[in-house]
Amino acid sequence: MNIQAPIKVNERTKDRVRYLAALTDATQAEIVDRAVSEYATRHADAIAKGLDRARDVLAGGDIAVAAHLLDESPKAVARVTAKQDRR
Repeated sequence: MNIQAPIKVNERTKDRVRYLAALTDATQAEIVDRAVSEYATRHADAIAKGLDRARDVLAGGDIAVAAHLLDESPKAVARVTAKQDRR
């Protein structure tokens, strides 16, 4: 089932998608789908590394996740959460 959902791109990219669709007798959605598919194929290694990083963070528990999201060290987050627990 296809749904229509806007994506934010700069004007130059929008024009390129529009022209590519017209030149290849495809829809703009098909051009974007193909581009995403090709990107995922070409960058599979980077995607795998990102998944590994995510697994590592999640395996570290809540403090590790918070530290990652806040761009802080786990020790700094643990210090703050320990103070909150004492209240």
